Amino acid sequence: MEKILVLSDFDRTLADENDGFVIKKDIVKKINDFIQSHRNILFFVVTGRERKNIRGVKRKSVFELANGLKPTGWILENGSIIIIDNKEYIEVSKDWLSDIQKISEQLTKNGIDHALGETIIFADNTWDKRDLLNKIVSKVSEGRGKIEWNTDDAMILEKNISKGRGIDKLMQLLNCKCIRIGIGDAQNDIPLFENVDIKVAVSNALPEIKKIANIVVNNGPGYGVLELFNLIESNKIQGKISL
Repeated sequence: MEKILVLSDFDRTLADENDGFVIKKDIVKKINDFIQSHRNILFFVVTGRERKNIRGVKRKSVFELANGLKPTGWILENGSIIIIDNKEYIEVSKDWLSDIQKISEQLTKNGIDHALGETIIFADNTWDKRDLLNKIVSKVSEGRGKIEWNTDDAMILEKNISKGRGIDKLMQLLNCKCIRIGIGDAQNDIPLFENVDIKVAVSNALPEIKKIANIVVNNGPGYGVLELFNLIESNKIQGKISL
């Protein structure tokens, strides 16, 4: 039986902003049940969110927000940390681990609230400060860093890191020929979409994401993922999948 790899974004795709980005319990149960009952489905959460908060603005970890979700594995911090089979793989350079400490210090000096993860910095609601952010990141990292945007929120990460690269690493680890389905909502999901066979946008996705999607589901965060599972189960995704 052919394996199907479902790669889901977290914020505004699995979890609703109106719920504080905590996945609803009924959604968690239905996803967990689906994964358990369909052994050829591999379900990975692909998110910019951090595993733990090192310094700065306190944010709940993705595991706290996941509310008991048990995916096959995780791609965290926008592709730089892969967790599968209780093993972890960190994909950034030692130089970058030093850079983000220095960038964090400069952000603090300039009064920019942020949260420091293991390999990434989050600066929420900073679109209006993007010129200053670009200047700090470029100067401190000597070109090694970049900024990706998730609506108005900035993610500062190593230049060669993306959700797409995280998926590439995952495929090496899985060593399988899977049908890849990605579901997302925002700009930082474009590299995810570039590395899948079928692109799915939730109903609340940005217009540019809907434009490049193969399928736009009728539902928003969480329920859109369940709708995707129903499409897979009923073999309605372009006739490519059979369970």
